[in-house]
This record gives sequence, structure tokens and C-alpha cells, in this order.
Amino acid sequence: MMLNRIFLVLFLLANMAFAQAQQTQMISVGDHSLEMIQAGAGDYTIIFESGFGSDYKVWGNVASEVMSTNQVLLYSRAGTGKSEPNPRPQTLAAAVQDLSTLIEQANLKPPFILVGHSYGAFIIRAYAAAHPEQVKGLVFVDPAHEKMLQELKKVNPMKAAKDVELQNGFVPDRFKQENELINHIFEAGTLPAVGKLPQVPAVVLTSVQQRANPELFLHEPEGVAVWRNLHAAFFSQFTSGAHVVTAASGHNIHREEPELVIQAINQVVQAAKKEKSLQEHQAKITALETAFAQAAAYLKQRKEPKAQAIVFDGLKASGFDERTINTIAYQQLKNPATMAVSLLVFKYNTLTYAASANAFDSYGEALMQQGKLKQAEEQFTKAIELATAAKDASLLKTSKSNLEKLSQLKKTR
Repeated sequence: MMLNRIFLVLFLLANMAFAQAQQTQMISVGDHSLEMIQAGAGDYTIIFESGFGSDYKVWGNVASEVMSTNQVLLYSRAGTGKSEPNPRPQTLAAAVQDLSTLIEQANLKPPFILVGHSYGAFIIRAYAAAHPEQVKGLVFVDPAHEKMLQELKKVNPMKAAKDVELQNGFVPDRFKQENELINHIFEAGTLPAVGKLPQVPAVVLTSVQQRANPELFLHEPEGVAVWRNLHAAFFSQFTSGAHVVTAASGHNIHREEPELVIQAINQVVQAAKKEKSLQEHQAKITALETAFAQAAAYLKQRKEPKAQAIVFDGLKASGFDERTINTIAYQQLKNPATMAVSLLVFKYNTLTYAASANAFDSYGEALMQQGKLKQAEEQFTKAIELATAAKDASLLKTSKSNLEKLSQLKKTR
């Protein structure tokens, strides 16, 4: 008990320090204003969505860490913190609309990584489904699941109904209307008008903490099993990410084990960056393939200068290094349709990396394969010269061997 009190004090102090260090803004989202904080800098903006009835301050321990390498947006939903109540019913759709308007009014630019706790998971799911092109990663912190009540009823309908009654009793008066609307979601077992989530890196954090005297059926072993299974099934839709299960903290993982949430965010950001890099790489390859096809057509028309210009411009625009271009050249060499184009790719490398013995040796191999023996000999000779100057014994041996193969080939002709 003493450790719990110490932890609570430290948590409150950390959140107070974070809140005091950042300047809040009140942003109008139409007929009410929301309390918001923007901080940090980076390629991605981490948007935090709190659980039911919670304001932005619950993310203090997490946000203070991730903002060192990312932009962060924290806000208090309508009726929480200093945010004004929504004069209309605070439905899930209204909450999502508030978030959308807030992002627009704050002039936030994607890509976004969305982080949602408990009921906040419903909101980030709805936003991500509506704006899949903006969202590049998702972190679910012990997320609510629409089928929770139905699954609990299958195990023990009386205890499941008792859970609803008890949880309704915990809700402050100012949130009772919104709570009733959320209860309708659980009763229906489905989220209204929420489409398919984008296939992005995702982490689901699940608490399976066992309590000595659980007040709720949800916290009994059978209820915890239902919770874990629902999370596992939910995570199964993603092809990249992790399902992290912890017994060291309860529902508020971001408060009790903030390091797990920080790690999850960092993991998703790194995975998103990797996917972006792969997509950019593939886009460059596609552009080069188009250029090579055009160059091949020009070569058939005996218009080598035009073909060379297209290949050289495409390779320069790609920004690829010598090794990558060399690999691409060998791939083209294997394709009968672009075999002639490969010579231009190898040639580009010798001109761009004029001190590279490997570039000349590779060009020589391609020329030799296509029967251009005199030009091949010139490339091998240059490669030997450069390898000797660089004291590269391995490449020197390779180039001399290739030159010997060329000499034997000449004798057979």
C-alpha cells in the first residue's frame, strides 16, 4: 500500500511538471472549445486519446518522453479538463468530429500515430478508418472492445449485468449521458459506422492483472481471459506490430507502466519509418523501370544518346548509391528486354564513381557477356589500375581473373 501511495505521488508530480512546462491552448471546434497542447518536433505527430472521463494530463509521463523525438498533440475531450462541454449529445461520432476539427484548426499535418486508452481506442479506430491515408501507426492501451459485454454474458450473464450496474454507479453525473451512449455500443456489440482500419504497424497493450478481491467480474480470472482473448482477436487483423500482455499494471497501463507505452510508440514509429522507406524505395524502382523501358525502345531505334540521357537522369534522380545501382544493373542484365539498357546503368556507375575499381570491373563483365570484348578489356584494365592504387587485393584478383577469361574468350573467336 505504501509503494502504491509513493507511486501515485510521483505520478501526480510528473504530470504536474509536464502540464506546467507546456502551454495549453483553447481551440474552437464549432460550438465549444477544447483544451489542447502541442509540443515536440519530428516527422510524426503522436495524437493521444484518453479514456472515458479523463483529460490530457493522464499522458504526462508518456508524452514527456516521446516529445523528444516526435511532435505530440494532447487534448481534453469535451467536458473534461478545461474543455467546454459539447452542447449536443457527446456521441462517438461527435467525439471523432471534434478530433477531426481540432486537427484541422491546429493545422496539424500527417503522418499521425494515434494512441488510445480504453474508450479512446474507439475514437482512434473511427478516425483511422475515416482517414487511412493520414494514419501510419496505432497504439492501443488496454483498449475497450465493443463485444466485451456480449462475451462476458456468454460466460456469466448475471455477473456481466452486475458489472454494468456497478460501473454505471462509478460515473459522475456530468458524464452519465455520454456513458449511456457508450453502453449502447456495448449492448449492440458493434461500433457504429466504423470502417476497416488501415494496415499499419500496431501495438496492443493488454492488462491481465489479477486482483485479490475483484469487485468486477471483468477482473475475475474468467473475465480477464475474455478481455485477453478479445484483444488477441483484435490484434490479429494487423500484419505488423505486437500484442503485449502485462500483469504488472491494471487498466491504466500508461500511469503504472508508462515505459510500456513509450516503447510501443517508439516501436510503431520506427516500423512506420521503415515502411515509408520501403515505399519510397519501391517508388524509385518503379520510376527506373519506366525509364529503362523507354530507353530500351530508343536503343531499338538506334537512338543511344536519348536512351543514355533517360537512364542517367533516372539514376541521378533516384539518389541510389553505387552498390544499389550495381545490383540494379545486374538485374537488368538478366532480363533480355533490358540487357542492352544494363550497359548504360553500368556505364553510369563508372562515370559517377570514377575511383571505384568495382564499378569498372562490373561494367567489364557486362560488356564481355554481350560480346563487346575490346570495351570490356578497357574496363578490366582500368579496374586493375584502380584496385592496385587502392591496395584492394581481392578486387585486383577478380579483375585479373576476368581479364584472363577475356583473353581465353578472344582465342576461341
